[in-house]
Amino acid sequence: MEYQCSVCGAKVKNNLMVYIDHTEQHIIDEIKSHHPDWAEEDGLCSKCVEYYKAQLRGESAA
Repeated sequence: MEYQCSVCGAKVKNNLMVYIDHTEQHIIDEIKSHHPDWAEEDGLCSKCVEYYKAQLRGESAA
């Protein structure tokens, strides 16, 4: 079964969906600053998680 990432819109398989732990609130806040309608329980793809982690580290994501 495929799902659509609620942040980037990419189609991903169920096992690729990532749910961010509430202890990573800084990542959640960053995502919500760019996607205010996003809800944590929607999850997002691993590519988006890595993108936002890189942004917070000051790295440019590929």
